[in-house]
Amino acid sequence: MLSAYRSALEAVDPEVVTRTALDALHLPSPIHVIAIGKAAAAMARGASTALPELPEDILVISDRTSDVPMGARLVLGSHPSPDERSEVAGRAALYAARTSDPEGSIVFLVSGGGSSIAEVPAPGLTVADLAETARVAMAAGMPIDELNTVRRHLSFIKNGRLATAARSHRLVTIAISDVVDAPPSAIASGPTLDDGSTAADALGHLGEHDLLDSVPTAVVEHLENAQPQRPLDADHDVEVVADGHRAASAAVRRLDELGIPARAITEDLTGFAIASARSMCGSLSKTVAVVTGETTMQISGEGRGGRNQSAALAAASALDGGPPAVFAALATDGIDGPTDAAGAIVDHNTASRIRDAGMDPQKHLGQDDAYPALASSDDLVITGPSGTNVSDLWMGWRETD
Repeated sequence: MLSAYRSALEAVDPEVVTRTALDALHLPSPIHVIAIGKAAAAMARGASTALPELPEDILVISDRTSDVPMGARLVLGSHPSPDERSEVAGRAALYAARTSDPEGSIVFLVSGGGSSIAEVPAPGLTVADLAETARVAMAAGMPIDELNTVRRHLSFIKNGRLATAARSHRLVTIAISDVVDAPPSAIASGPTLDDGSTAADALGHLGEHDLLDSVPTAVVEHLENAQPQRPLDADHDVEVVADGHRAASAAVRRLDELGIPARAITEDLTGFAIASARSMCGSLSKTVAVVTGETTMQISGEGRGGRNQSAALAAASALDGGPPAVFAALATDGIDGPTDAAGAIVDHNTASRIRDAGMDPQKHLGQDDAYPALASSDDLVITGPSGTNVSDLWMGWRETD
């Protein structure tokens, strides 16, 4: 399964897919490049080699230091929660768009994580307000699509506002998607694309989860009084060049090459991580099931881990003592939660190994403390940042009669 995971990452290599997408485009000069997200550096490298002439300027906004094209400017933001660095990065993006040449082009390179990495709070709000709102919403288990709707209407850069700030009248958005079964406007909360939602929708999501009294008062006041945003007045081409389904298909091909029957599950992975893992384990067979998507967690403990590690630990418990089985839950960005692990690959003996190490798998699962349990069984997968981000990849197999 680790080999299949690596093949999945190769299929969504940001540099390669960006270069391929831009090879066919003919854009008026001068060309400006603004790259935002976890895959920003690699996408910028792809753009710099694909464009027929060197871009006038390249702005790379990411959450980590990476190799950027010669002459590019790198600005670091924060992930998974925005902070002051994110605001500096967001304002840099706004400035680059506002000072672009009206006769030229802007190539926006957008990838997952961008909603936190680059941020400019709406007037009257602070980055701390936005970070606290996201924290409260995630802890309550708000689905990612609803959370992104809230984020986009608290921002001066999201929901297409970065594109409307541009002076250039020829815009291109190349995107790598980490969002399950959603339009391009959902990626990074849509810095260049308006999804048609409203501030009232965002307010409604907070109300549905009983969070109106939990988020900062300024957030509620802003959403109650927000004015409609102006529409985009420019030629704008949009292409999604990589997503989780592309990664899953590559994983299936690799397993087939190894002589292991496999199939991609067409239904996207959603819901709560632990429940989804248990459900998937209940239907495993000799054909490896491969699924992509993104789950959520309701945080109840203060342990160390992430949604993929919790899913893997839940799977280990579900498979405990049964026939031979393997389950993998891995983040394609190489980082699962605030840890150094991408996730874990567990089997039917994992829970036993954890108990042999003096730990209780169920107790660690209940405390959101999957990391030390899976470390004790030597099942963590640690790859380091992959440079891409197309949601999570889960794979499962079980010996059956």
